[in-house]
Amino acid sequence: MSPPCQPYTRIGLQHGSQDPRAKSFLHLLTVLDKMDHPPSYILVENVKGFETSDSRDMLVTQLKKTNYEFQEFLLTPSKNIGIPNSRLRYYLLAKLKPLSFAHQPSISVTKDIDSSMILDYIPCPDGNDSINDKENIVEDVIANFLEAEVDYHDYAVPDKVLLKNGPVFDIVTPSSRHSCCFTKGYFHYAQGTGSILQTNEELDTVSVFDQIQQNKENTSLQLELLHSLKLRYFTPREVANLMGFPADFNFPTATTRKQRYRTLGNSINVTLVSHLMRYLIMEPSSTKITS
Repeated sequence: MSPPCQPYTRIGLQHGSQDPRAKSFLHLLTVLDKMDHPPSYILVENVKGFETSDSRDMLVTQLKKTNYEFQEFLLTPSKNIGIPNSRLRYYLLAKLKPLSFAHQPSISVTKDIDSSMILDYIPCPDGNDSINDKENIVEDVIANFLEAEVDYHDYAVPDKVLLKNGPVFDIVTPSSRHSCCFTKGYFHYAQGTGSILQTNEELDTVSVFDQIQQNKENTSLQLELLHSLKLRYFTPREVANLMGFPADFNFPTATTRKQRYRTLGNSINVTLVSHLMRYLIMEPSSTKITS
């Protein structure tokens, strides 16, 4: 389950259960103990902030009441599985007793998967033996998630946006090992919606912006300097790659670019969630997954 995030996001009003958009989720909680055949497994995903909301308290209370064992996490792909993208999210796994987890659940929200009970069950990206310690989790480079051929001019940041928002962009290069969380406003809004790719790695970003700062009254020169960085948006396919979608995933041809970005911004990191689902269905006697 993935309740609407607006009642819980840090940039929202944080009205929690009092927000009308939370009502559908709360309704599911009320019917959980009325079901003849309640689900054996539950996975809940939401933004950071849900873990401190009254909705989370109501969820946990109902799970205890209806005989579920559960574990909570705050996880992000960059730190926890080596994908160079930050998408910190709250996850809850629940199992209907007498089902039990492969490891005894923690009584608090697990924030560091590197020392958590599910660590041994997450395969390395190369398919070899499971990750055993934090040193083995190294973020990949962004270059490995980019499309081979992209029309730069089709995704170039417009001049108006460059001049207005260039200094606040999170600018990354193909050799970078991080990128910001992509939201549904990516490509449409500039600030805080996701990283911008600097395709010209020969230039030092900081030096270029220092020159821009020194020439604040010269718009033409500022644009020339900004153009030299060759800044562009990530394509929807590249965002999907950073969110763990398989290579054969495709959008319907009728969808617009804006619709694709909005869909991805409201989505999950498929790879991270797949690891959690694997762990969810394991029993204490299960063997490690190594591929």
